[in-house]
Amino acid sequence: MAEQGTGVERRHPAGCLGQGPVSLLRQQWQQWRPWLLGLVCWLGLLPAWAGSDSLRIGIQLEPPSLDITTTSAGTASEITYANVYEGLTFIDGEGQVRPRLATQWQVSKDGKTVDFELRKQVFYHDGKPFNADTAVFSLQRMMKMKGMNAYLEWFDKVASVEAVDEQRLRIHLTAPDSLLPYALALPGAVMVHPDTADTNATRPVGTGPYRVQPWKRGHSVSLVRNDSWWNSQKPQIREAQFLFMTTSFETESMLAEGRIDVLSSVTRLTGAFAGRSDYVMTSRGVEGKQIVALNNARAPLNDVRVRRALSHAIDRREYHGIYGPLIQAVPIGSHFSPFHPAYVNLVNRYPYDVERAKALLREAGVAPGTVLKLALPPTDYGRYGSLIVARQMEAIGIQVEIVTMDWPTWLDKVFKQKDYDMTVIMHVEPMDLNIYARSGYYFNYDNRAFKKIWEKVRAARSDAERNEQLGQAQRQITEDAVNLFIQLRPERNFIRRELTGMWEHCPVPVFAIENLRWQN
Repeated sequence: MAEQGTGVERRHPAGCLGQGPVSLLRQQWQQWRPWLLGLVCWLGLLPAWAGSDSLRIGIQLEPPSLDITTTSAGTASEITYANVYEGLTFIDGEGQVRPRLATQWQVSKDGKTVDFELRKQVFYHDGKPFNADTAVFSLQRMMKMKGMNAYLEWFDKVASVEAVDEQRLRIHLTAPDSLLPYALALPGAVMVHPDTADTNATRPVGTGPYRVQPWKRGHSVSLVRNDSWWNSQKPQIREAQFLFMTTSFETESMLAEGRIDVLSSVTRLTGAFAGRSDYVMTSRGVEGKQIVALNNARAPLNDVRVRRALSHAIDRREYHGIYGPLIQAVPIGSHFSPFHPAYVNLVNRYPYDVERAKALLREAGVAPGTVLKLALPPTDYGRYGSLIVARQMEAIGIQVEIVTMDWPTWLDKVFKQKDYDMTVIMHVEPMDLNIYARSGYYFNYDNRAFKKIWEKVRAARSDAERNEQLGQAQRQITEDAVNLFIQLRPERNFIRRELTGMWEHCPVPVFAIENLRWQN
């Protein structure tokens, strides 16, 4: 730009205009030149979204696969759930289960048969039709994916599925299951086509409002609007690019230069960006429950008095600092999201009380100086959280030995072999109280009373009845002090102020584009 200005001056030499005016112009140019150049550069950095229908989203990790029926990677779900793939039902931006590829469903009197009416004129991105036969294939495929589909436990009551006709699907259950519509809304239950199911990992084909462009490994995944989508209300955003943010330096540089419109799943942010007026923080409903998991089968943790003592030793206020002063965490007293209508506030069931904790340990016969090993996964919350756990346990006379592990070792030693005392971990699955009813789960919690409560949750025939039992389930695991319940991970989205329509309360990791709008 500076050379262009110099060229103008050369085309108008001083002798042509007179020395006085040229000198004055030259003087004014020198005075205003820095400001004008800064303005030009700033205009050059204006984001591509201005007055357009495109979007650039920064996400923290590149997923290993884009088939969300075979991977539990949250970033895969962020990119494809509700954008590319659709289920019979879905969880919307308010956290409610809604119809999607099914328009309605009817439960039989005995609760063991559920008929789903399917949406008509629905086509996959390659033009193939969606119908009851496709839905049967998709569900039967999922039921065979033991060890692959992270959501399979939700479908343990499904006996069989059948196509009654082209637009009606019937699911037979071994017992009533009030959570079936919720389960069908989870990422692992999206509807896939038999011709493309095996290649969805790299070339996803769904029925959703966006198609996937060729995956640029190590850089980005781009989606383009599917103008053949069944919904008459087409999204405003024509193209969305998900950019993989490999380092915090890269993330902050791209934000500073206006090269991304949204930073997804923010848990920590520097003040330099939190104070920017052109971006705002919005809520994100992902239910990342941070806990200190306890091995309930290993002495002395097999004594409820010891687990209660450890619960009294926890001062949750110290854990808030893990995410920095700009993002506030929500404390939890059980393994349940505070944003669910069935939530029971049990945070004060075990108030921070060092003397009470010591008394319970004495009552249980646990000598001061007893050593517990704390398995440490390779995460920021684990690294910082473990130091807090160790300090708080030592205050009541428990010595903590921190054992660092990589993820493969943690999965093998802790999750599979259950060879541990304690571990700091984040459970991100939505509404996953059901894990406390699983035999052989890594907590080694085997409580017949809880299992009976969970059966009542599944058998409930109304929302009120189900929520009542969910409350009882929360109370039971809290009374048993199964784990030390710390806080809900405070995830946020950092977005341009002009962008509206964000899904803020969906517990599934998702960045749904269909309702997003640029406000001029």
